[in-house]
Amino acid sequence: MPPKPKYTRDEVIQAAFELTEKKGILNVTARDVGRRLGTTPTPIFTYFSGMDELKEAVYQKALRESIEYLSECTDYSPAFKEFGLRWIRYAYEHPNIYKMVYLFEGVKKPVIGFINGDFIDALKPMVYEIMSYFKLNEDQARILVNEMTVYAQGIATVCIQTGNYDEDDVNLSIGRVCVSLVNGLKLEERNIDVEVAMNMMQHLSDYPVKKN
Repeated sequence: MPPKPKYTRDEVIQAAFELTEKKGILNVTARDVGRRLGTTPTPIFTYFSGMDELKEAVYQKALRESIEYLSECTDYSPAFKEFGLRWIRYAYEHPNIYKMVYLFEGVKKPVIGFINGDFIDALKPMVYEIMSYFKLNEDQARILVNEMTVYAQGIATVCIQTGNYDEDDVNLSIGRVCVSLVNGLKLEERNIDVEVAMNMMQHLSDYPVKKN
C-alpha cells in the first residue's frame, strides 16, 4: 500500500495561491510550490497532471474568493457603488490575483462570458437594487452593471500600473460615471427627469452605508 501523501490537495493549491499573490501566476513553478511546502515538487503530481491543472485550480479558488468579496457589496446601500469601490480596492490590494482573475493573465477565459455568467449571477441582488433605485428595467440594470464593470476595470488597471489609489477620488469617479450611465439610459427612452438627475448629482461624493 503506497504511503499517504504528506500534503493535501488543498494545501498544494494554497501554497500555489500564496506564490501567485506574491509574484504572479506566470512566475509560479512546481519547484517553487514544493519549496513553499518544505518538500520537493512531488506532492503536486500526486493530485495534478501538471502545472496547468494546478494553476486552473488556483484560478478557481481566486475567482470564488473574489466573487464572495464583491458579493458582500449587497450588505451596503447603495450596493452598486460599494461594488465599484470593492472592485478597484481588490485590484489595488491584490494586484497579482486580480491580474489572473480579471485580466486573465496566465489563463484563457472569455471576458464577456465571465461578466455575464458566474459573475453577474452572484450579484443579482445588486441588479434588483439598481432597478428599484433608478427605476430601470432588468435589461437596463444589467447594462449598467456591465458598463460599470468595464469602467472599474479601467481604473483598477491604472491603480495597478501606477501604484496610486485615492479612495475619495475613486468614490467620486464611480458616482459620476454611474449617474451619467443612468441618465444616458433614461435619455434613450426619453424618460429623463431633470430634478431627479440633479438630486443624484448632489450625492456623487457620498459613501455607501452598511445596512442594519
